[in-house]
Amino acid sequence: MRLISLNSLEAGKTLGRPIYNEKGALLLRAGATVSTRYIRHLKEMGYTSVYVQEKGYEDIEVKDVISEKTRMEAVATISETFDAVRASDTRSDKVALDRQKISGVANKIVDDLVGAGDQIMDLVDLKSFDNYTFLHSVNVSVLTMLTAVNTGEFTTLELRDMAIAALLHDIGMAHIPIEIVQKKGKLNPEEFARMKKHTKIGYEILLHKSSMKPQIANVALQHHECFNGTGYPNGLTDEKIHIWSRYTTLADVYDPLTSDRSYKRRLPPLVALEYLELGRGTLFDPDCMDDFISHIAHYPAASTVVLNTGEISVVVANNTRQLDRPLVRVLTTPDGKDLDKPFEIDLAKQSEYSIKSVQD
Repeated sequence: MRLISLNSLEAGKTLGRPIYNEKGALLLRAGATVSTRYIRHLKEMGYTSVYVQEKGYEDIEVKDVISEKTRMEAVATISETFDAVRASDTRSDKVALDRQKISGVANKIVDDLVGAGDQIMDLVDLKSFDNYTFLHSVNVSVLTMLTAVNTGEFTTLELRDMAIAALLHDIGMAHIPIEIVQKKGKLNPEEFARMKKHTKIGYEILLHKSSMKPQIANVALQHHECFNGTGYPNGLTDEKIHIWSRYTTLADVYDPLTSDRSYKRRLPPLVALEYLELGRGTLFDPDCMDDFISHIAHYPAASTVVLNTGEISVVVANNTRQLDRPLVRVLTTPDGKDLDKPFEIDLAKQSEYSIKSVQD
């Protein structure tokens, strides 16, 4: 399997991973033959890359940390939950959330991760403009739980509640005007002030209108707080920010950095991680950051990279102990000519080689 830019994708290629819409329904199955019309529609939807099956890449596996079924069920559930909140009267004392369904998908996320042992996020999570909101909510929960599960510091019940909290961290956005949420340019001061209200709105919805646990509602309230007190809505610092919120904040920042939006291209994971590092000890809890970054592949499998020698290679597999030095398959000579017999280099064992850049 290979990750390829839509600008380089030719009709006739075979899709390597399925594509879903904003409700979690299948649009294109893995194994589908990509046509010119499909490529055009994918671009219109806001995709910039897809995974394809390609000769010479058959053995390169791209595995999600949770099952495809769990992820799509979670997307559908979050979509339904946002719809329920949007349809509710903001003056009402109650919001009818399907707590059983939400708990069910949260439990499946935790079970998938606990059952798989120590893992890293080795997948480029491709989102379109249309399905960003719901895939973001799910990905924040997955990234948060991937980190939390592997610390060994939380009980199973705490993990299940934390997964719910991360899934619903942005639920207050359902009562923010859609023209503000989807605005392509920078928000003006009035719009930003309105946007910031989603934290308190979400807290109110979860704690008072849905009778969720305070710890769950706190994540909706606190996920924009910063470790040094410069965040909102309450300017909390250090341990005054709940530990669940400190983990969720990292996922909530990392995911959009690595996602395509209508106004920007996604950043490679390594660049996004470098951005997080700039906020170590100021925006983010340093200890939580250490836990988080240790489970993110710098160069996801199936990505195309350029070595310091000039040779173009594809990432075959990541080394969990040295995430910056994966196993790569060299495809070209230093001057760009295709090799008749590609060969592999384990960067963890051959220090004279390094990755210079990532190709889209």
